[in-house]
Amino acid sequence: MIQIKNFLPAAKKALLLAALISTASVFAAQAEEESGPAFAPPVTKTVTPEIGPGIRNNNFIVVLDPGHGKTDGHYSGCSFEYNGVTYYEDEITMKIANYTKQYLEQNSNYTVYLTKDSAETTVALEQRAAFAASVHADLFVSQHVDSALGNGTVKNAYGVSSMAPRTGRYNSDLAVQSQEAANTILNQLNALGLHNRGLLLRDSQNGTLYPDGSQADYYAIPRYSQMYGIRGFIIEHGFLNHPSDLTLFLSTEEQYKALGEADAKGIMEYLKKAGKAPQPQTPQNSETNAG
Repeated sequence: MIQIKNFLPAAKKALLLAALISTASVFAAQAEEESGPAFAPPVTKTVTPEIGPGIRNNNFIVVLDPGHGKTDGHYSGCSFEYNGVTYYEDEITMKIANYTKQYLEQNSNYTVYLTKDSAETTVALEQRAAFAASVHADLFVSQHVDSALGNGTVKNAYGVSSMAPRTGRYNSDLAVQSQEAANTILNQLNALGLHNRGLLLRDSQNGTLYPDGSQADYYAIPRYSQMYGIRGFIIEHGFLNHPSDLTLFLSTEEQYKALGEADAKGIMEYLKKAGKAPQPQTPQNSETNAG
């Protein structure tokens, strides 16, 4: 069994990589990835981050990112109170990630890292992607739980989805691979009974561009993954404030285990078909709009 590996041993490397990214992008990283402004690193004439040596062997390398965490003493993810119990995205994603990790590590062909080891902490968005790139992740999956606006239950927002990079522009072949991997995981979650909402693709809302001048992706995880040359995306595991999603999939330990194992099965299915990712290419210097 592979020993637990998490973000902390590689923190210095990730921090060094992140330090080379613009001040604007660092500030943007403080916002939640579901709604924060888009900034694509690196900006004008900045030395590009160097992808670290990582680990290259016969194992598949998977980096799991339990979404959100505490910021200024408060959980930054969504939450919902139901029948006197408050459910926090930050705690749920940590549990799902650990179950995914445990399932993958039953197979000696997988080396699995977490970007953090507790729901009580958070890691800046660009540092998560920088860490995944530094270990040459074959797949980088950011695990989340959704919630619709408002304090009450909702009827029309339910099911699983993925925020993935758009194809047909910067690193398009990589985006195709990320979408295929995301869809494979979504299909496994759908097999549990969750409605599959599919891929949610969104462009930058402030004119941010990739180094080749094409429109940048809005969501931070797929955007930084494209910049670092790794397969990366967000998986949303249902809506906390939809009664069916919450009671059937997001409220018990057994349900979190089922979600985590479905993610793991999707990861394994995709990597068995696609194989190891090619060596990441260091992003090219370019004039780009930091918005």
